[in-house]
Amino acid sequence: MVGDAEKVRKKSTSLTINNDALGGLLVKRLKGIVVPIVTPFDDSGRVDIEALQNLCEYLIENGVHGIYPCGTTGEAVLLTMEERKTVAEVVVREVNGRIPVFVHVGAASTQEAMDLARHAVEIGADGIAAVTPYYFALSQSALIRYYEQIISVIPSDFPLYLYNIPGYTGNDIAPATAAYLARKHSNIVGIKNTMADILRAQEYLECREGFSVLMGNDMLTAMGVMMGCDGTVSASAQVAPHLFVKLYDAAAAGDWELALALQKQAAEVTRLLENGTNISLCKYAIAHRGIPVGDIREPLERVCRKKAAEVMTKIDELGVC
Repeated sequence: MVGDAEKVRKKSTSLTINNDALGGLLVKRLKGIVVPIVTPFDDSGRVDIEALQNLCEYLIENGVHGIYPCGTTGEAVLLTMEERKTVAEVVVREVNGRIPVFVHVGAASTQEAMDLARHAVEIGADGIAAVTPYYFALSQSALIRYYEQIISVIPSDFPLYLYNIPGYTGNDIAPATAAYLARKHSNIVGIKNTMADILRAQEYLECREGFSVLMGNDMLTAMGVMMGCDGTVSASAQVAPHLFVKLYDAAAAGDWELALALQKQAAEVTRLLENGTNISLCKYAIAHRGIPVGDIREPLERVCRKKAAEVMTKIDELGVC
């Protein structure tokens, strides 16, 4: 172990899982526009299974490359363990192998994260991601142990993405920590980095040859792909999936002029949606697209309906979908 300061189903090329040979294993990785879907609730506040199925179909029909349930946008920390398992099961069953499903399993408790990881394997998910624990400030050594305990309960060829969002969790995965984990465990295939920091993304890319970096900030999709990142985990893509898929395709093809033009549109959509931080607004916007998903779970604040309608009018005026 290094010291705290330093510790730190094969698809066609149009889809998003590639095979990465590491340590003699074939390990899947994500690529493209991956959507951290909201969790729909019915009028009684229960998980709305039918709405969740409809949302998956809507996104697949609009060409997104992967689905990521039970993340930040999915209000995972406000769901019970059984609700998180239900959401994961419904999504995996509904998607049925058409695009990759990587289930977010991170939790404040290591034991809960391990339980959710086992469950994701059992239901046939393509992989998992795990945010750092939150609330308590943890050393890099503690973060390493957390991820190694999750790794210990999944098969050696089952992929895991680290998930760094220190603005929410209070715990930052140092590049040296990511590199240590990536070099020791071949199925730690990459990291979702939600920091608005392109230099940090570059540091993560250098963790290991072929290490997968997914941007978690929609403003940086084109720049991230241009520098070698594999794509974006995009909350805004639920509202304008076609736009974000076109943006990724242009950047991946090296059509920089088109990619930058589309990035400007995507950035405007993202700004109007408050960069994904207002989940109630995001849910209103998805309903505006014809997929009612209910509202948020308290203590999150409900968006003013008048304000939300004004936002969607502006997005509609952009002519994106």
